Amino acid sequence: MTATTYVPTGSSGNPAFSERVASEYLTAPAQREAAMTRGGVAFKTLINLIVLVAAGAWGWASATSPVATDLGTGYANVTVTIPGGFWLASFGAFFVGIFCSLNPRRAAILGILYAALEGYVLGAISAMFEAQTEGIVGAAILSTVCVFFVAWLVYALGIIKPTQKLAFGVAAGLGGLALLYFFVFIVSLFDWGWLYSDSFRTIGLVVTGFAIVLAALSLTLDFGSIDAGVRAGAPKFMEWYSAYGLMVTLIWLYLLILRLLALLSRNR
Repeated sequence: MTATTYVPTGSSGNPAFSERVASEYLTAPAQREAAMTRGGVAFKTLINLIVLVAAGAWGWASATSPVATDLGTGYANVTVTIPGGFWLASFGAFFVGIFCSLNPRRAAILGILYAALEGYVLGAISAMFEAQTEGIVGAAILSTVCVFFVAWLVYALGIIKPTQKLAFGVAAGLGGLALLYFFVFIVSLFDWGWLYSDSFRTIGLVVTGFAIVLAALSLTLDFGSIDAGVRAGAPKFMEWYSAYGLMVTLIWLYLLILRLLALLSRNR
């Protein structure tokens, strides 16, 4: 019996690890040069995370301001507003992410810029969620870290292997989610109040939980793409690009968990 191996094909749902990137860059270069390593990817991911957290603190500070009257202890002592640069950073992160995906050789600069822009946006969003439910951001960060390490452990132990079938399943699940989100958007145009009903809360819990599972599986596929590049002797700059790819999935996972915790805390 032959073992089932995974070859990156761009079906993981992460646009960073597209079929073009897998075929052109996650392979051995024509000219001999330094190759990417797992340790290099881990170190550069850590650098991006530090930039993300620092920018997140800036976004948080930009979105919050103390109230004039002391209301006692707790988060009620601040007001939260969308900072002036929120939408500029949001669109900037979107376009920088596209440029990085199109030119992996510039990932050392573009990836860090993407982390800074996304960090600012996430900081502001997190402040808004924290204003609604105190302590939710800390719980979301801890949950994201736990899901990441569980996904890595499951991959490292070979419990779930990043096969083509898994990649197809994740891609199909993401496609279904996209259609569902579009349906909810259309319904909300005619009945906005439904978004705040108990029935929508129940549906939201199920859908968000399913999306978190897909994000965790997408991490497994990301690990498989990175390992495939290491085994193939992909060029050194792919360490920065792989770190960027992991950031894309981690940010998505954090937002999903934040959404899930917000739904769970509603009407509590």
